[in-house]
Amino acid sequence: MEWKAELFKLFNNQIVGGSVVLVKENQTYQYNYGYRSLNNSLPVEDDTIFRIASISKVIIGMAVMKLVESERLDLDEDISSYLGFRVRNPKYPHVPITTRMLLMHTSSVTNGLTDETVEIGYNGVNGHHYFVSLEDLLFNSTSKYYTEKTYSDFCPGEKYIYSNFGFGIIACIIEKITHQLFTVFVEQNILKPLCLDASFKANKIQKQDKISDTFSGFSTNRTATSFIEATYPDFPLGNNFRGPAGGLFISMPDLSKIMTSLINGGKYRDVQLLKKEAVDYYLSANFLPGRHYPEKNVYLQGHTGNAYGVSSLMYFCKNKQTGVCFIANGGIYQPMPSGKNHIQEGIIDLLLQEL
Repeated sequence: MEWKAELFKLFNNQIVGGSVVLVKENQTYQYNYGYRSLNNSLPVEDDTIFRIASISKVIIGMAVMKLVESERLDLDEDISSYLGFRVRNPKYPHVPITTRMLLMHTSSVTNGLTDETVEIGYNGVNGHHYFVSLEDLLFNSTSKYYTEKTYSDFCPGEKYIYSNFGFGIIACIIEKITHQLFTVFVEQNILKPLCLDASFKANKIQKQDKISDTFSGFSTNRTATSFIEATYPDFPLGNNFRGPAGGLFISMPDLSKIMTSLINGGKYRDVQLLKKEAVDYYLSANFLPGRHYPEKNVYLQGHTGNAYGVSSLMYFCKNKQTGVCFIANGGIYQPMPSGKNHIQEGIIDLLLQEL
């Protein structure tokens, strides 16, 4: 793989550990760098498992499309009809919020207060293990967890505001429709059919010794053990909004199988995860961030992630049958004008060289 020298140059003295998988015309190439644990001097290996942060939202989107293709979910239906209580931005009480809006980050639902030490709103309760109902965050204005800051000043459907909470709400909608835990539905319909050692719950990973620590700079931030011990309990159906937005644990080769299914019309080898029509719609409906390079006749789609020191990226070009999955578990990241960091942009540049 000609990438190795370029990747080493990009990673050296910049990240603690990382893994890259390139998929090109059904051929797979992998490069690993550095350590998954500095405390125990454990290297990153092919099957190292990472918490991939917001790339997890792609898997949530695929779960939604599974319900759309079976006609159990209408993207433009008022989410109140699925959740069982009225959801409205109080500033726009007559405007329904839809799953489409949640997928596109235009629902007007925000993450709440920026001060995460105040335990109200999504940001305030996220990370805690006590029970808080979704209804208390979205509807019950007398609840001690409710804040009007959950809703922006913009009308639903009007403005893009990136919202982790929005994808937590989607997970709850999936639970109410399927009468299953979101994690179980994803496991049965996406992860198990591909035989992946992956989960939204770290304590359900089979090879827990392969889970990577994360790092702030070059200092340990979160250990694998802390992720396992911090696994959320199973709350009543329709209330598991904490975790889905960024919490998938998976290796880069396994993530590349999910990416390949999107490239190949919902199919990975002999496993059809989604109908081709559902994948085509998902990729055409502006649910995934994209970049157009007209000089190369290339359109890239995918998602990035940043959390607990992790920097991740999954981008692919469907027409060229080529894509890349990348993650770094910590290091020094230089912000770029695009909103990504220099490592992520470097990975995209290398992907473009293959197209």
